[in-house]
Amino acid sequence: MIRPVFDNVILKKVELEKSTESGIVLNSVKDTDLANIGEIYAIGEASVLSVENGGELQKGDKVIFSDNYKKINYKNEEYYVLNEEELLAILN
Repeated sequence: MIRPVFDNVILKKVELEKSTESGIVLNSVKDTDLANIGEIYAIGEASVLSVENGGELQKGDKVIFSDNYKKINYKNEEYYVLNEEELLAILN
């Protein structure tokens, strides 16, 4: 398991549905629109946004993040590491 330090956050990119459940392809969804949406994998202990520290961010939340991140490969999976300040919004 990867555990971030300080106020860093680790997330995995999320691919949103490009079609409906019935198979209708949604032309309005572009790859560039999905580029910076991810799911929180782990949160550093010093993160003021985490639930443990009185915030509302927790593992599994889907978020929109800025372009300021580090991409890493760990056990053949791709993760993104960024400072909590780079999180722009939580998606419900």
